[in-house]
Amino acid sequence: MHIIAIGMLIVYINFIIGCGSYYKVTQVKSIASIESQIEQNSRYFILHHGEKVWHMTNIVLDGDREELSGNLEQLPEYHKSYLTTDTSKTNRIRSGGNRLGQTAEETYHQQKFHSPTYEVHFYISQYMERQDGGIMIPLEAISSIEMYDSDTEQNAVANFGTAVGAVAAVVVIILVVAALTKSSCPFVYVHDGITRHFVGEMFGGAIYPSLERDDYMPLPGFAPVEGEFRVEIANELLERQYTNLAELMVVEHPDSVRVLFDKNGKLQTLSDPKTPALVMAENGVEYTALVCSKDSSAYLFNDDNLSGKEVNSLTMTFEKPLLSTEAKLVINAKNSYWLDYIYGKFNEKFGTWYNTFSENQKSVPSDRIYQWMLDQGIPLSIYIETSEGWEFVDYFQVVGPLASREMVMPLDLSDVSGDKVRVKLECGFMFWEIDYAAIDFSSNIPLSISHVAASSAIDENGQEVSSSLLAVDTNYLVQPDAGNHVNIIYPYQKPVGEQIQSVFLHSRGYYEYIRYYKNIPDYLTLMSFKQAGAFPKFSKREYNAFISKPQLFKETITSSDGN
Repeated sequence: MHIIAIGMLIVYINFIIGCGSYYKVTQVKSIASIESQIEQNSRYFILHHGEKVWHMTNIVLDGDREELSGNLEQLPEYHKSYLTTDTSKTNRIRSGGNRLGQTAEETYHQQKFHSPTYEVHFYISQYMERQDGGIMIPLEAISSIEMYDSDTEQNAVANFGTAVGAVAAVVVIILVVAALTKSSCPFVYVHDGITRHFVGEMFGGAIYPSLERDDYMPLPGFAPVEGEFRVEIANELLERQYTNLAELMVVEHPDSVRVLFDKNGKLQTLSDPKTPALVMAENGVEYTALVCSKDSSAYLFNDDNLSGKEVNSLTMTFEKPLLSTEAKLVINAKNSYWLDYIYGKFNEKFGTWYNTFSENQKSVPSDRIYQWMLDQGIPLSIYIETSEGWEFVDYFQVVGPLASREMVMPLDLSDVSGDKVRVKLECGFMFWEIDYAAIDFSSNIPLSISHVAASSAIDENGQEVSSSLLAVDTNYLVQPDAGNHVNIIYPYQKPVGEQIQSVFLHSRGYYEYIRYYKNIPDYLTLMSFKQAGAFPKFSKREYNAFISKPQLFKETITSSDGN
């Protein structure tokens, strides 16, 4: 615990003396290993020839003729900051500033795309110009290839400091403390043949066997390596993790359509998402610009409620086609580190009785537990305004604080008249962070879905365990200790015709916290949590205590985390 605290304090110091995040550079051994990135144009390609440098576009890799062809264009100034970098260590992405006189379009592009974490750099000794204005490079003329990637492990502990709303240093301190007591769900990584990339957490909130559930995690940009998909599931916290199923669901679709699975496993297609015309918090503050782009600037549900309600809300107004009777709400969001921290403080109230309570909870029906969670504002609840007032639609499940996830929810608009539709997002104080929201009014189109089972799964002991992941049954992949991990291989099949593929990890399971608190149970406070809204009130009280008593920061990072 203390070692983690020291590391996190270093991150905090780095944050307050200079904003930024982290990236690393790896040498690509063979151009064939990045063929999928070239085909899908999923990277920003930079070409070096001596002292000259360009942005390379329209790239085509011809393996038979052993050549690379494309077009060259001038490299923007904000892509020249990382042309040389240290390949032996993690590097910091510097904060970008606007150049004097640059256009609004350049400013927007710089703010959204200045990060080097999706660049590939080709270093060549020669090239030949083509009659059509493009160039051709013999593969033998490529002396080296460097791929820039986000340093996931470093950013996982640093990115929490960048959320919009953390304008005071005390908020950053709160988030540092929250990360120190991190407890979450099974971690998922994907491999690109060179390194692994963290993508998210499975079946969040399923902390008892009765809460075992399915999860449909998008794996954006996930590409096969040497004819196979490579996934890793890891236990990196003080938990026991039980995975019942882990399969890939591969959807083939036109490039003009995006796809997501809703929480019930139904495929939703997105053809023309529309961002909200107006976004307002309950206290009357407008946040429209904040949630109209995927830029990691998030609304934190941390406004003071003028109505005195226990939960915080955000109301979004969308322009609606008059005849539309159905739509799909799309959000990019995650849970906050604060929710993770405050739930740990709640568990601590059980003290030495915690494990008895946890064991008793296993016999409680899941619908009662979910109702308690809803009453406490832990999931993200969605409401729609009809002629009868606000009506509850459904809720988004907990997804964890380490990575945002794009999620979708179908909406029934049959009781919504006029050319506007109003949607309300509601949760407890600082429990969620919303980066982006939109509504798609298009109808779903039928698409092909392939269920791909694991061909192999090797755990940390070299044991083959794929049989535990093939079906929903009583045979679980059990990962009882921090450090357990399994590397899973799934076969790849090329899409048909001009279709592209989107890949999802369909998993099912649950996990259990491992805690050994030594304090006396606080039964009086625990009884209060039977009341709806008690947990958000607790969250706000703890927050106010934090900002009014700075010494709590020192006390928290030096206290026991339950072990």
